[in-house]
Amino acid sequence: MYFAAVSNSARIKAKLDNQNQMSSLPFINRKKEISDLNKYLSSKPNNVLFVYGPKSTGKSTLLKKVVDSLSPKKYAVNYLDLRGVAIYNFKSFLDVFFQKSKLQKAKELISGLTLNAGFFRVGIEDNEMLEKNAFKIMEDQIRASKEKGIQPVIIIDEIQLLKNIYLNGERYLLDEIFNLFIRLTKVTQLCHVVCATSDSYFIEQIYNLASMSKTCTYYLIDHLNKEDTYKWLKKYPKRFPTEKDIAYVWDNLGGSPWELWMVIDDVKHGDSIEEAVEKRITDLDGKVFDFYKDLSDEYFENFKKISLEIAKRAFFENQRGLVITDLLSKAIEKDIWFYDAARKKITANSKSLEVVFGRMF
Repeated sequence: MYFAAVSNSARIKAKLDNQNQMSSLPFINRKKEISDLNKYLSSKPNNVLFVYGPKSTGKSTLLKKVVDSLSPKKYAVNYLDLRGVAIYNFKSFLDVFFQKSKLQKAKELISGLTLNAGFFRVGIEDNEMLEKNAFKIMEDQIRASKEKGIQPVIIIDEIQLLKNIYLNGERYLLDEIFNLFIRLTKVTQLCHVVCATSDSYFIEQIYNLASMSKTCTYYLIDHLNKEDTYKWLKKYPKRFPTEKDIAYVWDNLGGSPWELWMVIDDVKHGDSIEEAVEKRITDLDGKVFDFYKDLSDEYFENFKKISLEIAKRAFFENQRGLVITDLLSKAIEKDIWFYDAARKKITANSKSLEVVFGRMF
């Protein structure tokens, strides 16, 4: 068992508090990402796809954009954003995944798109059977849908929020779910499964599991690149009239969609570009200080060393596992560092944090 336990109340609060703040942002390009995800969904199921990236890069927005383009006649899609539901034990998991009906004949997969609602159907009278055979019922209904020419797709957003839930007090629920997902994709090739997360330490844990090594692929959704950032800001010539203005924003904030949108809005309401950018930097300055002020001397020296390297080179190579695991997980949990497990590189969670590291240390 590889996940540390946390209290039920903390877990529920994390799910309910972390709502999707990206939903109001305009959609910028992402043509390659859309194409890649569509290729995955149009191919024969063969692996679990983990979509990951720094917080507020637009992963959820992108996934929903792709789902919206799928034909409801060809696909049955279950999209679960775990920030919008409360799952704190196995029973609540069943309540979220299954829609209960009084009609016995309603035992079939729901077609089209279901969002944060029961994707599978069972009769109310089957509740006891459901607790004993939930995963078998899932597979049976997926198989029946596939036989009718409908391709099932399961998308779970922020899947790491399931990581400390037990199944019947003995096994971790997530371990059993992963076993099911591997069976649905790699073994039976019945269903596409996409798992999204902004917790890169969670990806590191999954990446190093021998049982997952040949059954999963990993797809990074990063911040916007320079070209797309410039194109976006050029749509507001009255707010960013010169190339120098746009370069200033890029040099300090990079392509973080959320931060860019905040600056666009602040300038609209009267701030200068410098003032709007400095707000983002100041907020993060306090966040970083709050993170490291209670660290032990050893942890602080490691945090300072690595953060300085990130400020200078934009990344820190962790090829020999030099970073203390506990420090890495803490910094990722607070959205300060981001870890690319495949390349063994630690980066700042945003360009603005690189700026903070450079000023602070």
